[in-house]
Amino acid sequence: MSRVLRAAPLAALLLAVLLSFSIAAAKAQPPDPGDPGEPSSSGNAGESAQHSELPPTLQRPPLLRRPAPLGPAAPEPPVSAPLPVAGKGPVGYDHYRRLDALPALPVGVQTLQFSSFDRTGGNDDGFSGRFSCLRLDPAGCVIAERQGAGEVASIWFTRDGGDVRRTGNIKIELDGRTVLDAPLQDVVDGRLGAPFVYPLVANADLSSGGVFIKVPMPFRESMRITTQSNPFFHHVTYRAFDDATGVATFDPAEPATDVIDVLRDAGFRDPKPAELGAQRAAAEFGPLAPQDSVVLGSVTGPGSISELKLRIPQIVPRDRVSDEILGGTKLRLTFDGVRTVDIPLGEFFGSGLGEYEVRSLFTAMDTAPDGWYTSWWPMPYASSAVVELVNGSPHPISRGDVELVHAASPQWALELSPLGDAGYFGSEWHRGDTTPGQDWVFTEQSGRGKFMGVTSAMTGLTPGDDSAFNNIRGYLEGDERAVIDSANTVGFHGTGTEDYFEGGWYFNRGPFSNAQNGNTAHELRTPDCPFSCDSAYRFHVADAIPFQSRLVFGMEHGPLNDMPARYSTGSFHYAKRPLGS
Repeated sequence: MSRVLRAAPLAALLLAVLLSFSIAAAKAQPPDPGDPGEPSSSGNAGESAQHSELPPTLQRPPLLRRPAPLGPAAPEPPVSAPLPVAGKGPVGYDHYRRLDALPALPVGVQTLQFSSFDRTGGNDDGFSGRFSCLRLDPAGCVIAERQGAGEVASIWFTRDGGDVRRTGNIKIELDGRTVLDAPLQDVVDGRLGAPFVYPLVANADLSSGGVFIKVPMPFRESMRITTQSNPFFHHVTYRAFDDATGVATFDPAEPATDVIDVLRDAGFRDPKPAELGAQRAAAEFGPLAPQDSVVLGSVTGPGSISELKLRIPQIVPRDRVSDEILGGTKLRLTFDGVRTVDIPLGEFFGSGLGEYEVRSLFTAMDTAPDGWYTSWWPMPYASSAVVELVNGSPHPISRGDVELVHAASPQWALELSPLGDAGYFGSEWHRGDTTPGQDWVFTEQSGRGKFMGVTSAMTGLTPGDDSAFNNIRGYLEGDERAVIDSANTVGFHGTGTEDYFEGGWYFNRGPFSNAQNGNTAHELRTPDCPFSCDSAYRFHVADAIPFQSRLVFGMEHGPLNDMPARYSTGSFHYAKRPLGS
């Protein structure tokens, strides 16, 4: 069944006269055991790192207060500037300055990863350091290198519960020039200053047991990353380019304060440049009985939806009925007549275990009374877009509010066509029990597209006391693995589930929400969580994974795919329309 929204009078006037917007129904050498740098051998052990007071450039702002700008902002690109859709797409800081170009599907680009994963198929993904160095040279442990053009997109480490001081210096060489050579702990603590400040870097207090560097660093001819000592757990995600056209070598002297300000404001405002002619429409809906549906809005194009806001006042934190509404009510999005999104609200907005605070670059959940859930994914269409809500929960939804921002843009008609280089926004959602010996598959795609990330709600089904041999959180030992295009073997292999989400040691600082990664909730022995449950997200921006013909991206559940669990996951992508659709 379907119901009709009640539009506010002013919104209705705008809809009818201005918008043509209808509201209608329808991640050294192996040390000897006596090496003081050896990390704890327990997946959830290791004492928290102790640091002095963080510099202001690294402190995380309170979630419910918008942070002050770090510095003067560089001018935004003109709202009428053409989208950089063709070729490599955005490079360097343009990944963050032109988030409106996320739908661009790059040409001549691969996203690849070096990591410390266990090459024998076991779980020694960094505990001994056996697989952490590609080789040793006079500077230390080489963890990543490439000949040819490309871009360092994301670097993650952990050891010693998240304290990386014993790793020593990290040295990054691009095109024969050293662009960074400093103590890793100082780098992730933000002590070098911009651009190496939060949220482009984070220490274990800010990323719950892991540390990362997300400063995008392009290079034209070569790249090498070395650590002074064996770093143990790590991954380095980078892009490999077919050529160096349009690539300028990373300049560490550029502070990129405009990019930092955008990322510090994640979850509070649209991170994309303003769109020329963007219009906002608002309406109410409800009541919505179980199994009923309502069309929240429809738009004709070509154009793009830049913001989607939803508010259901009866949903509150830590409430079973609310959790069931979030887990059972689906958002459906249809572009140019093809449905590409059909996913529960919780997974779509970043928290699949219920209403928890999310402040990410692309989605937000505000847990304040009457708080909004917001999406800033750019969603282009060539001729039409329809936004629908389906109440698949057993509870009625009394009422709600919706707001949509969209703008007309003729460019999308060509770029979304078979001749263009842009893809439709989509998601793939799965819920169920894991299968022994098999990865949990986030997404399996054919054709051309780009993987943008995942939200995951994980319910462990192992009873016990969380000891080393009775680990109720052991599902987090599973590695992410991906097969891309024509490869017949795994080409993208991580070191653990919380490592993929760029935390560490079972998220040993507790839940958090950053611009591109988060562990929004950890529940223990609740009515809906018999043992241990986690909700997490990771969004790929500079490290998005393009594919030309095929992508299979999944996650082990436990060290050997041997921990029983129940997962509910949503993956996000941009993709060309499959042939025949």
